[in-house]
Amino acid sequence: MAKKKELGYKREMPLWIFTFADMNNLLLALFVVLMSAAVIEGLEARMILSSFSGNIGFLSGGKSLSQGQFSELGAYLESLPSRETGVGLSRIQQEARELFKPEIKSRKVKITFTEEGIKITLVNDFFFESGSAEVRKEILPTLKKVADLITSLNNIKVDVIGHTDKTPVENPLIKEKYPSNWELSTARASAVVRTLIDFGAKPELFTASGRAEFEPQESNETPEGRAFNRRTDIYIKFVKVRTLPPVQ
Repeated sequence: MAKKKELGYKREMPLWIFTFADMNNLLLALFVVLMSAAVIEGLEARMILSSFSGNIGFLSGGKSLSQGQFSELGAYLESLPSRETGVGLSRIQQEARELFKPEIKSRKVKITFTEEGIKITLVNDFFFESGSAEVRKEILPTLKKVADLITSLNNIKVDVIGHTDKTPVENPLIKEKYPSNWELSTARASAVVRTLIDFGAKPELFTASGRAEFEPQESNETPEGRAFNRRTDIYIKFVKVRTLPPVQ
């Protein structure tokens, strides 16, 4: 009996196809690694989309920065720190660490770095008597350091904000002068500003205000928390200087 003829035909793949497939896999892995290393911030993605019409998914685009989601984007970009501001931020951070090392160690001062500059927190229990807005004389050398730091910097503004715990002013003699924590916190901020000006800082750099007990850092239910909340914050902020183009 004759052998039945097989239908179709058998085709062998050339050997080079395996090398080609391996190369494609390696290229795919390379691009995956490159893409995973590239981080696109949400704001940057929205900036890109804002130049297109229509939308992609839940992010809407547009041809211009019209009223709506992108209306304040231009102002935000204008406020971003320049290279000079970045250098200044780095400098002030390094100087503050060294300048207030003893006060930080003794917990009289706390340093916090912000996007705009630096926040120097004065623990009120060291700087003021209870219910008083008069700066203690023994703490004046610390405020002299703050004033020296401020005078060494250019293009800054300084916001001084007083804080208290939630304990109300009850002493009749104190209440006559400071009816509530609003007056006491504001008076302490003003006293710090006056002291810094006496040490040579420019008056036009400052604003002074009080927040009473309404911006606590810790719980007001414990003595330790209330001690942390009795503070004066000095915000040293770099401001961007805008120069006008020369007149033609």
